[in-house]
Formats: sequence, C-alpha cells, structure tokens
Amino acid sequence: MNYKNLFSEIKVGNLTLKNRIIFPPISTNLASNSGEVNSEFIYHYARRAKGGAALITLENMCIQYPDARNGATQPRIDDDKFIPGLSKVAYNIHSYGSLAFMELTHPGLFAETEYTEGKIPIAPSVVRLRADGLEPKELTEDEIYVIVEAFAQAALRAKKAFFDGVEIEAAHGLLVDQFLSPITNKRIDKFGGSLENRVRFAGLIIDRIKELCGKNFTVTARVGVVDFVNGGIDIKEGVKIAKAFEEMGYAAVHADVGFGNKEYRLEPMQYPEAWRTDFAYALKKEVKIPVVAVGMIRTPKAAEEILDEGKADLVALGRTLIADPDFPIKAESGREQEIKKCIGCSECIKARHDEEVAIRCGVNPSVGKSEYEELLIPSGNRKKVLVVGAGPAGLEAAITMARRGHKVYIFEKEDHIGGALKLAAVPPGKEKLLWLLDYYLYMVGKLDIQITLKKEATEESIDDFKPDTVVLAYGSKCLIPPINGIKNKNS
Repeated sequence: MNYKNLFSEIKVGNLTLKNRIIFPPISTNLASNSGEVNSEFIYHYARRAKGGAALITLENMCIQYPDARNGATQPRIDDDKFIPGLSKVAYNIHSYGSLAFMELTHPGLFAETEYTEGKIPIAPSVVRLRADGLEPKELTEDEIYVIVEAFAQAALRAKKAFFDGVEIEAAHGLLVDQFLSPITNKRIDKFGGSLENRVRFAGLIIDRIKELCGKNFTVTARVGVVDFVNGGIDIKEGVKIAKAFEEMGYAAVHADVGFGNKEYRLEPMQYPEAWRTDFAYALKKEVKIPVVAVGMIRTPKAAEEILDEGKADLVALGRTLIADPDFPIKAESGREQEIKKCIGCSECIKARHDEEVAIRCGVNPSVGKSEYEELLIPSGNRKKVLVVGAGPAGLEAAITMARRGHKVYIFEKEDHIGGALKLAAVPPGKEKLLWLLDYYLYMVGKLDIQITLKKEATEESIDDFKPDTVVLAYGSKCLIPPINGIKNKNS
C-alpha cells in the first residue's frame, strides 16, 4: 500500500516535519530520582527517532519543584542544571533527522504529595476529587502568575537545550485542564466562569513563552476535547477551546479525551482501533492549525486512512512505537508484515503506577533495556541453535538469534506454534493477540527458521540433533502454593 499522506511533509508553526508521525509523551520512569536524564532515557527517545518518527516528544516534564512533582522519577526542567543532560537527548533525536519537543506539565490538584515534600496540592478552586480526599489550596492570582512564569522559564530552558518546541499539557485533568474544565474551575474572578476566562491561563502561558523564547518558537497543546465526566467539557465546548487555542497562537492541537479517567486515555485492547479519531475530526472541521489524532492507531493503513479522509493532519503513535520503533521505516519501505503491532496489553503503562518499575512492553523485550538491542548485532560466529518450544518466548528467541546470523531450529511438541496465544485470543475483545502470532509466522518464514512440530525434545533427540546451543523455552508451570488442604476435594 502506498502511504503518500503518512510520509508527506507538513508545517507546524515554523517547523517542517518530514512525515506525519509523532511520538507523543509517555511516562517511562527511566530518569533518576533527582529528575536527571541518563543513558537509558536518552536511548529510549533516540531509538524512536532512529525508527523514523518525525517528531519526538519527551514525557511529562516537571516545571516547578517540588510543587509540580507527580512521580519519583519524573524528569525535571525547573532548573538550568538540567539543560546539559537534556541537550544530549535533543542531540541524539536530531541526529536521526527528527524534531525534538518536550511536554510541559503541572499536575495541580493531582500532584503526588509523597513527592512534593508535604506541600498541599493547588488548584483553580477548592474541589474534592482526589482519591485520598485531600482538599487542595485555591490559587491566588499572584500564585497563578508564578506558575505561568514557571512554564515560560521551562520553555526557555528547552530552547537552550536545543529543543525545537514545547507541548503544553492541557488535557487529562492536569492543571491547565483544571482551569478549562467546569468540574474544577469554580472561580468568580477573571480566571473562571466564562470560557473566555477559563482559557486565560493557557493564553498567559503561551504569551510569556513567546516573550522569552521569541515569536517563532513553536508551542503546541494537548487539549482535552471531552471530559467524559458529568458537568465537564463536552464536544461543543471542546471545539471552542481548540479554536481559542488557535487564536492564542498555539501552532497545533493534539486532540485527546478524558479528565483523569484512565479507561479513556489508557484504554485496553478491547477498544476499536483509532476510536478517538472522531474527536480530532471535530476539531479539524473548525480550526486551520494542524490537528493531531491519537489513540490506538496500530497499523499504517489506519494512519493513512485518517489522513486521507481529512480527519486529522498528523497521527500520534505512542504505544505503537513502544512496541515497534521501526514502524515508520517498515511502513514506508513496504515491510508492513514485519511491524510488531501493539496489542493494547498496557504493560507499558504499569511504569506510571509502580514507581519502582521502568517502562516495559509485552511484545518488545528491549523497551527500557537498551542492552537487549545490542543482541541484534550480527555475531560473526554462526552457530546451529536449537530452540525448544514455539510459544512467544521461543519464537522471540529464535527470531533474535536468526537476525544475529545463526541457523535456528525449533522443536515443538504440539501441532501448532504460538503456545497459548490462540486460546488466549478466543474471548471477545482479545482478538488482537493474534496480531502477535501473525508477526511470528511471517518472521519465521522470512528468516528461514526451521520448525519441527509434534517433536518432543528429549536428552536423546537433542544429542542426535547435535546443536551448538540449546535454548529452553518450553513454557512455565502454574505455581501451587503450599497451603494445607489445597489438594483435597472441595465440597
């Protein structure tokens, strides 16, 4: 298929993107506990640039410490000392011809007090929406301007670190969105009430950024089109907000949904592909600036259709590029079957909710572990490798070793490959698991991996085969806990 729209250039502000693919901000937990970037953090973003995405956006940057902190490993941009490290990120992204952005964020009401040194969260108004019942402090007008300055200074640091622009997080129930939404904004001053007043905070932010960084510095926004909460922003008001952002000078709007409700922004695999696109289309019909569609866009075909039908100008591929950072290169070169599609298992999202765990992926074992990528370098010492088991682990190991130049064989005692994947895909909504099986079937053929079905590996059969190396991937066994009576019959 010819993806002429997906791989065409586009202007965003004063910048030219080489294609229509954006890697949006996704928390990784790869930064240090002090908010500094490290080699793993740098590699993670550079790898998505290497794969061909036109614009790479860094995650959830802390603009005001500790007040705006929302995680133990949240990267920081609140001090000049972070500029040198971040400049390395930008340099590596630029080295692959991609543009570098960062998302500037303030959680407001939802700041995690565990990391804010005991400071009470702030909000436009006193509303009790936190799970812990904590009541926030209402911002004074002077405090609002302090936060505006924090956003602007963060943008200036981003520019000094050679980033091409910034994205303001104005969705997902975070502080800018808290000013926009009637759910959290009950103010009766110039920052509350009418829509004109509720967008004022976002307007002050971009005005001050332009003062510090210059009028040509590109600023975009992630906008919540619909809150999906009673009394919140609906589609009509979401469109008006996007139009207001356009008038304020934002160069593009990234159409997202959900006021902190994870089921809409971190949706599981049961949701249909590209289901949020109509929200982007609602904006596209009303604004002239580029509109970004996001949300479970898993295939080049789906991305191309969104652009071809005029529903958006760009596509943000988050979990899609976590699963396979080479999605753009493979799609452009006609290698769609080699794309390892995201199945929507949300394993990567667990990094946000378990501060001790770095980002990982259910289908891409190299995510968060750059050393695994080094395993794909040709070994120069071709071996005869036998893999025992043709489930996902065995197939992944076989493909990895074949790509390194080894001759790989698989013994599988069942009459099919994929282990329990077919069975797991039977329940309604789990069909995307078969995408992974399709990928394995194609790659096994492409790499000439020899599979012998209904072949049980025994000590004798392995000795007769005479491999140089054996990989045991025959699956796991259920753990039965040592509880008294667990093996007894139950009445």
